[in-house]
Amino acid sequence: MPDTTTDLRIRLLRLIHPLMLVMILFAFTLTIAPLSFPSPNRHAYLLLLLVLLLLLILAMIARHRNHYLLSASFTLGLGLVGTWSSVLINLNAGIPDFFPLCYVTITIIISSLFLPALFTILLSVTQIILLAVLVATNETLLQQNWPSFFFFVILVAFLSMIANYLIKIQMLQMKESAIRDHLTGLFNRRYFDETLSNKLKREQKGGEPWGIILLDIDYFKHFNDQYGHDAGDFVLTRLAHEMLSYFNLSATICRYGGDEFAILLPYLQQQELGTLCENLVERVHALDLPYAGKSLGSMSISVGYVRYTEQLSSAELFLKQADSYLYHAKQTGRNQAVGAS
Repeated sequence: MPDTTTDLRIRLLRLIHPLMLVMILFAFTLTIAPLSFPSPNRHAYLLLLLVLLLLLILAMIARHRNHYLLSASFTLGLGLVGTWSSVLINLNAGIPDFFPLCYVTITIIISSLFLPALFTILLSVTQIILLAVLVATNETLLQQNWPSFFFFVILVAFLSMIANYLIKIQMLQMKESAIRDHLTGLFNRRYFDETLSNKLKREQKGGEPWGIILLDIDYFKHFNDQYGHDAGDFVLTRLAHEMLSYFNLSATICRYGGDEFAILLPYLQQQELGTLCENLVERVHALDLPYAGKSLGSMSISVGYVRYTEQLSSAELFLKQADSYLYHAKQTGRNQAVGAS
């Protein structure tokens, strides 16, 4: 599955970069305008704006080439260079004020949006320390309302990190809900189909055997009709937990729909696929199903399995073959595994 969180950040960079370009050009225009604020360091400001423009161009090139972290780093560097260079230019010109320091909050916001939280914390602490040193060594700044300004910077940093942390958590939850079945916690059909397609597209390295399993619960309607749909949900969940404990972490286990499940096994080195499926059938049939103080009886499953071959070159063919074995297992008595390994 694609990393949607990073993808959204790239989209955000696409929106931010043109805005930054407009701001730099606007600042350049104001600096050279006849009615602009008189400054003995106009040339220094123009040079700074050219450096910022270069950093922005590098950030846009890196983003265009899908180098996300490099683009984000150049974008943050643009904010840092612009902020602290403006402060130094002002101090050198004998114009000490807090206004350029307000841009410190912009770098914190950019960092919290695009870079890891730990980096943002270190950046915030470093800039606050630099601000404290700057105020302590400048009598004019020391006479201004610096405690209020420091509180403002810390508040913005704190709120930015919390807001972006919550956004990242929400994005992860949305991504997880898009690929998970809400009842069993297994992956859903969409995830299985994408995983299978990606597996078929990749070149097989080392000739490792792999295959898929399709299975469903025999007479599942009986549980719903006799004990209610809550009991049916319990049976589905119980089977899901059993499969999670039976297969290792390399297996992709999905609820394919209703009472049908699909398992993708990336390699089969220790056991043959047929033996694996037969043991699963026996294990499920031996399960105890206690529900609401009573037993629901036994559960059985029918299984169809198939191992990858060059003839099964598409996901449709692969699934169709496994489904035909599942159908055969159901037609010839159920509670069994049928397939080709």
